[in-house]
Amino acid sequence: MSRRHWLRGIFLALLGGAALGLGYVFRPRPKVTLPTLPSRSLVVAYLKVGQGEASWIKTPEGQFMVIGAGPPGSGAHVVESLRAAGAQQIDLLVLPYPYNEAIGGATELIKQFPVKSVLDLGWGRVNKSQEETLTLLRKQRVLVQLARAGVAFNLGTEGHVKILYPRERLIARTPAAANNAVVLRLTWGKTSFLWEGGLEEPGEQALLSMGHELSADVLRVARFGNAGASSPELLRQVQPRFVVISSDDKEKHLPAPSTLERLTATGATILRTDQERGDIFFFSDGQRVDLAR
Repeated sequence: MSRRHWLRGIFLALLGGAALGLGYVFRPRPKVTLPTLPSRSLVVAYLKVGQGEASWIKTPEGQFMVIGAGPPGSGAHVVESLRAAGAQQIDLLVLPYPYNEAIGGATELIKQFPVKSVLDLGWGRVNKSQEETLTLLRKQRVLVQLARAGVAFNLGTEGHVKILYPRERLIARTPAAANNAVVLRLTWGKTSFLWEGGLEEPGEQALLSMGHELSADVLRVARFGNAGASSPELLRQVQPRFVVISSDDKEKHLPAPSTLERLTATGATILRTDQERGDIFFFSDGQRVDLAR
């Protein structure tokens, strides 16, 4: 072996050792690919971010609404998924509740895309992720509106979004911020989608007491499929065809077996992000919701 090749081998070995010592692994980031989707349909994506809240909605006109940004470290995946879908800006960002699992990746989104407006729970300081997110929004002069029941707006040509919860007077039941999480329903033509946020049993009971229309083709199950939410009464009112659970294969206790039993009894198709190879996509033509494969 020549002296040049010998020195090159020593250099690469040292570089590799240093990288391992620093925790670096040299591998390309997997490219986000989307399934083939009809161009004139609404697209709804539930992202694979472990135990976290991250979804986006794209209208046929190219408007983007994002619900949650996933836990810390997942912002890059949310950004790549949006870019793969053609996003150039976020028309509305919903911060459903101020826990890391729901907003940990928000600063990455705000840095990478112009954000036109934000809906926020308006909760007091909880953690660093929340503080950094709100500071960045103020710095960029983004309009932040309070998310409360009754707030409603149109989305695209056929869409209507309505905030169902929380009510003006927040409940004080632990975990308080999660039990006051934003719950919203999107209708597109004759189809609908429901996000139940981070609610546990007290929050879900408060939601049910308000008498809202809850029926939905797709239900995004409350907080990782915890045992307190997704009650028989809620599922009776929603009557979903599909349910989506955002979960992590490293978590052995969630979704709760009792919750899975109740969801299975509905006859709906159950989709779990920990059991899917990638993100979960639906599309709606205003008449029917279909799962994209």
